[in-house]
Amino acid sequence: MKKLVLLIAIIATASNLMAQAPAAGKILVSSKNAGKKFQLGSDKSVDIVLNNIKAYNLNDGSDVAQYVDDANPGSLQSMIRDWHNTMKSLNEVPQAAFPVKVQGRENETVFVLADEDRIYKNGSTQKLSVIELFEVTPKGKIASFIQYTQIPTTNEFGQTTGGKFFAPGNKKLDGTTFQFSNRGEIAAMEKFMSAYNKMDVATCASLMADSVKIHDFDGNIMYLTKAMLPAVFGEYTSLDWRPLSMIPIKLTDTDPASGVLVNATEKRVLKNGTVWEKELLENFYFDLNGKISEITQFSRGLDKK
Repeated sequence: MKKLVLLIAIIATASNLMAQAPAAGKILVSSKNAGKKFQLGSDKSVDIVLNNIKAYNLNDGSDVAQYVDDANPGSLQSMIRDWHNTMKSLNEVPQAAFPVKVQGRENETVFVLADEDRIYKNGSTQKLSVIELFEVTPKGKIASFIQYTQIPTTNEFGQTTGGKFFAPGNKKLDGTTFQFSNRGEIAAMEKFMSAYNKMDVATCASLMADSVKIHDFDGNIMYLTKAMLPAVFGEYTSLDWRPLSMIPIKLTDTDPASGVLVNATEKRVLKNGTVWEKELLENFYFDLNGKISEITQFSRGLDKK
């Protein structure tokens, strides 16, 4: 309720200001519209958007015709159709709508504050608060659509943080949540796996710290240096390490050091003819420089056919 009252107050203030002046505000980004001011839009655009939301809630695709269709894959119409195909029910409840336009442009933009409940065909449910920007053409078509969401803590998926790190001996970190990391760890792991399978010493070394601490699946602790790689690869005739999943994570509100939880299968054929084959669960730790600095391994036998 507080956010609605606040938005209404902002809209009322903006409306009064615009009633006194033909234009206000300014576009700051570097573009052909940079420096242009905003003007109050029309109720016609607001009605078009609200009618679109009513059709959206029907979840039968009747809102699709209200979007501009550029006839290309990924167009607004095709995106909306794909969206409805994943949904069991939709209920967007607008709280406020406010139209503006940029000086010299024909299209208007309608800002909408709304609450939305979604039920997916796969059984997932979602409750969101959203701010949406609908660009409306003079012909009454929606030319573009942008949505910003606020995810309530009660939402069953999509949170930016989650899980829990248990560190009884460290009060500062004990109970800390996790969040996804995005420093290129997945691309690095895929490159590392490919190089490992090719026994490419140079590429593997480029992705490693000078010394990598390894906790192997038998409980041993060892240190692997770049200089040791030729001897390690020299034991095998072939290596086949195939990923099943990779999850890059870090502790919330800590430095950028991160880890990737990798589930994979691996087959090693030694030069003496011995074949080693397991399913692995491994934690690869990436240091502040983005290099692999530590590995913790767990293994199990492959499922019997």
